[in-house]
Formats: sequence, C-alpha cells, structure tokens
Amino acid sequence: MYRHISSGLGRSEADALPARPLRAGKVGVGLFRAIAQMGRMRAVPALLTPVLWGAATARWQIETVSIWPALALLFDFAALALACNFLGAYVDYRRHLNFDALSHAPESEQKPPLQSRSLPFDGYDWMQQGLLRAATFLSLGLMAGTIFALASLWLGFFVGWPFCFFALLSGLMCGASIWPPIRYARRLWWLGDIAYWLGMGVFPLLGTYFALTGAVTQPLLWIAFAPATFAWLAYLSFSFYSWHRDWRIRRRTLVVVFGPDRGLDIAAIISVVGFIALILLMATGAVPVWTILVLGAFPLFLRAFARGRVWPFSRQAGIATVENAINGVVLAGLLWLIPLWLA
Repeated sequence: MYRHISSGLGRSEADALPARPLRAGKVGVGLFRAIAQMGRMRAVPALLTPVLWGAATARWQIETVSIWPALALLFDFAALALACNFLGAYVDYRRHLNFDALSHAPESEQKPPLQSRSLPFDGYDWMQQGLLRAATFLSLGLMAGTIFALASLWLGFFVGWPFCFFALLSGLMCGASIWPPIRYARRLWWLGDIAYWLGMGVFPLLGTYFALTGAVTQPLLWIAFAPATFAWLAYLSFSFYSWHRDWRIRRRTLVVVFGPDRGLDIAAIISVVGFIALILLMATGAVPVWTILVLGAFPLFLRAFARGRVWPFSRQAGIATVENAINGVVLAGLLWLIPLWLA
C-alpha cells in the first residue's frame, strides 16, 4: 500500500520551512517537557494500567494489600515501559540512517540531520533534529532495562520466583516487539503488536496479582483482556503521529497497512471490544457491578479514534489522537482502581 503514497504526504507546513536549530528552553520546550518527550513518558501512566488493575483486583479479593509492594511493582514495570520507548526510538532512528546510507560511514563523518522548525514530540524527533545523539537513547534504554531486571529479581526474592517468571516473560515479549526482524517484518508485523499486548498488558497484570496475593486464578485471565487492550491502544496511538516516518523506514504498523482513516476505525472497534469484555465480566459476576464506572472513559476513546480528521492526516491530528487515547486509558485505570481499592 505505502508504495503509492507521496513522500511529501503528511508533513506539516513547518517541515517545509528553512531549517533552524532547536534548543530546549528557547523555543518553548522546557527541561521537564523534553525529558517527557524523549521516552514518551506521558504514555507511561497509560501503559501501567494493567498493573493498576491487577493491584485493585487483588485488593478487592483479599482486602489486605499493602501499598508499598504495589508502588514497587509500578516502578518495576515503568522501567520496562521506558526501556521499550527508548530502545524503540533508537532502533527506528538507526534504520532511518541505514535507509539514508549513512550508517556505513564512521559516526564522526556522518552529516548531521536537517533540523526543522516543528517542535519535537517524541524521542525520534529529538534524534532526527540533532538535539540528542542516538547513543544517548541506547544508554537510557539499557539503563531502564537493567533497572527492570534488578527490581524484578529483588521483588522475586521477597514474593517468590513465579514473579520472576512473569517478569521474564514480560521482558521477552517487549524485547520481541522491538526486535528488528519482527518490528520491520513484511508479513508478520502483527506479531510485534501481539507481543507488546502480552508483554505490557497480560503478564504485568498476572505478575502484579501474584506478587500481592501469592496466587493466580483463572478468572484473572479474562480480567486481563480489557486493560491489556487499553494499554496496547495507548501504544498504538503513537503510530497515528509517526505513520509517515514509519512508512519511510518500511515499518509496517496497523496505521501504515490500512491507512490513518481505516486505522482509526479499527482502533475504535478494538476499544469497543475491550468495553464489551468488561460488561460481560460484570454480567457473569466475575467482577463487582460498580466497576461499571469504567464505562465513563468510553467517550474519551471515541473522541481519540473519531474519523473527524482532515485529510491528509496531519501531525496535529496525530498528536490529538495520542493525547486523547492516553487520557482515556488513564481514566479507565483510575475508574477501576478507586472503587475496588476503597471497597
């Protein structure tokens, strides 16, 4: 599909203006905003939704959950999410250099990339505009991955080795999602999405529940479907912002394969499926009826994946999709956590 797309499609008007260096603090990008953009940290609370759901479910069932292990679990899987974000941006940028035939030259001889006047939004933008070196993102990703591994071992020492098993599965699945042969696969690109759905969705919830209760029950597998799906939608939303560059580096995502308009439709349908799964859980008595409060986040999902966008799908439309999707996922996590934790 992407071979028929013009190379200039999807670029904002600012990208066509003369290049001008960007510096944090001089063009409205403060230090904290820069740090948040580098690792897509604004998405981390949404990606931690399965951990919140697992902790709330454990609190509802055993009523004696301590908050300190729950905070340690949030820190542990937040490190995993940051490692995926940093390393994903690094892998994409290195592929961009390969496609420009620059990676064959020594790094000292590589030409700095052209800088545009558009403000950066994620880590790839910071590297492409020459604001940070790619090696910085590699180091940050490895550091975050090391923190995740050490924190998982420490938690496994106190709560039992099965937690280390769930953490290992999470790390392997997230690693598979950014492994180049899967990330840039021509036909099996969807394996990376399934791996991320498992690595940042299902296994973190199972690991959190085990760490807080010491057991894993069969209904938990059905409960894990909705938060894992919501966390994956938060991850997918960034593809609506980066779909044009994903097309350039031949990274097949749902948005690249089906286009932004159909991608929005598919994402909306998937979000509806997630909420239907919640309703079925309530109807079967697997979860208390007051979890119906989670449906209060449904309008934000519809707003995030509405088709009322102007074609061509602009950079601003992609940013709006990301922000609305993240807000919807975070709200769904809080509307699940608060009633179950206070029950």
